[in-house]
Amino acid sequence: MKRALGFLAVLTALPVLTACTGEPEAAPAEPGVTTAAPGHEELAPGWDESPDGAAPTPDEELDDAALSALLRTRATASGAEHCTPDRVAVTLEGFDQAAGHRYSRVVVRNTGDGPCVVEGVPGVGARGTWGTTFVNEVGPGTSDAPAGPVRLAPGERATSDLEWTGDLAGAEPESERVSLLVLQLARGQVPVAVPARIAGDTPDDPTLDIGPLTTVRLTPFRR
Repeated sequence: MKRALGFLAVLTALPVLTACTGEPEAAPAEPGVTTAAPGHEELAPGWDESPDGAAPTPDEELDDAALSALLRTRATASGAEHCTPDRVAVTLEGFDQAAGHRYSRVVVRNTGDGPCVVEGVPGVGARGTWGTTFVNEVGPGTSDAPAGPVRLAPGERATSDLEWTGDLAGAEPESERVSLLVLQLARGQVPVAVPARIAGDTPDDPTLDIGPLTTVRLTPFRR
């Protein structure tokens, strides 16, 4: 059956892994901006039909290269003091909706033994329940938060507002929803794998109705 289009959009070029970092090459962009146009042309024929083949590799078994290949945009910031995936816990918390827009928050908590920094807008990508690499449009979020560094002591948290809108996934029974978000905290890093569920939801009833072409927006990190 045909599935509804989602609205999370990202880079227009297919990711190419670099030899040095294992991270996909970023498309040319204005410095400090992480946006991407819809990637309709990247979708293979039959992308909106439920697959009949073998089940995809589970999200939790994806290696660093596979996670990096999901990125559609790159983090705006970089630096030696920035938090790394092994020193943080990342969750999605809170949910609201209005006039076809959905809202949540990316929450990054420092779980390490020392301070680390988050800064600017994280890079983002997504994968669906059928194993599809989503090719969403990514736009800037609306926020008055400064894009400067946020220094986190152990146990402290920072947030980035997440908004998604457009043709929501789930309008048809067999449509593909997002199952995994990847968030890059700093350029050059392997992204953090974040199950696409609001904290407190059950695995069988996800709140995020993001699909392969849904529009997604993220704001700079703030306390």
